[in-house]
Amino acid sequence: MQGKRHHTRQEDWADEVVAWFGCQEETERALREALHRPPSQREETVARMADAVRGAAQGLTIPGCAAVAGVAERTMREWLAMDASFAAAVRAAQGLAEAHGLDPRTAPTPAALQLVLNAIRKGAAWPAAAGLAGISVRGFNRLRSEAPLVGALVAAAQRARSVRSAAGPRRTPPASKPRRPGYRIVVLDDPLFSPCAPPGGAGDDSPTTARQRSEHYEAAPGPE
Repeated sequence: MQGKRHHTRQEDWADEVVAWFGCQEETERALREALHRPPSQREETVARMADAVRGAAQGLTIPGCAAVAGVAERTMREWLAMDASFAAAVRAAQGLAEAHGLDPRTAPTPAALQLVLNAIRKGAAWPAAAGLAGISVRGFNRLRSEAPLVGALVAAAQRARSVRSAAGPRRTPPASKPRRPGYRIVVLDDPLFSPCAPPGGAGDDSPTTARQRSEHYEAAPGPE
């Protein structure tokens, strides 16, 4: 009986930790509402870039940094190619991680574990999620056996994924009653994506840039 109570408390703790992962977007939305203004494309881009730099400073790979920032790896690499200041910040952050011996492949960090759990919560299989953090399947299995609470957190992330998918697939509206598209007002003030930038510059309407304006916030939890 005591062992069952302990297991229940452990599950409750793990579910609570995983639930925290969804709080950041709600917090950002509330702060934006407090300022009485629509979201700024520049602010969102810089905030995601900052998340990517923070991931690099904690030893994450480029795919991992992209996942932490909530963008596709392709978008992350395009940012690196288009924005020299961002590329320099990522290189400096990688140097900081290397200088201090932060490498999730040999010693997983809290940032790496959060990345793995969040990817699982969003639908990734755990081997693919571990790969985003640069952790091998064998290394992650060893971590789970050596740290039982990690196993509890993985199970909680899988439960959260099940809850997300329990609603089932969205129904397609009848052809006679098409759903009206929804819109979100965004201030287009980011020079990387602004259509007003000079031709041939960061805002050029080339296929790559046009695609990036529409996909630069594509989430990338990793393949199943």
